[in-house]
Amino acid sequence: MVDDDVGYDYQRVLKLLKFMRSIRCKTLHPRDFTEKYQLTQAQLAELLGVSIQLVKTWFARENARQPEQRYLDRLAEIDALLEIKKVIDEKIPPHLQALFNLDNRFNN
Repeated sequence: MVDDDVGYDYQRVLKLLKFMRSIRCKTLHPRDFTEKYQLTQAQLAELLGVSIQLVKTWFARENARQPEQRYLDRLAEIDALLEIKKVIDEKIPPHLQALFNLDNRFNN
């Protein structure tokens, strides 16, 4: 039964990834992303799985490095997912949101 659940989740993730690639994701510079989501540079580094030193090079006032395209693509995908979540959250009635939040408290 567990193996079936894993296969099902895997298929759902694959479908989501295909959907994400099919939509046009707006590229955000890390500076814009951190401002939009009120993240620190350390949080951004953790989100992308890179060192804080690398992130700091993107924010440097002098000799700033342009992030590699793969990091810009990743930020665009995350931004699109968060925007989709925001739309979904707006459509879910508050009493159902409360149930979901309560369930999450017990699962963490």
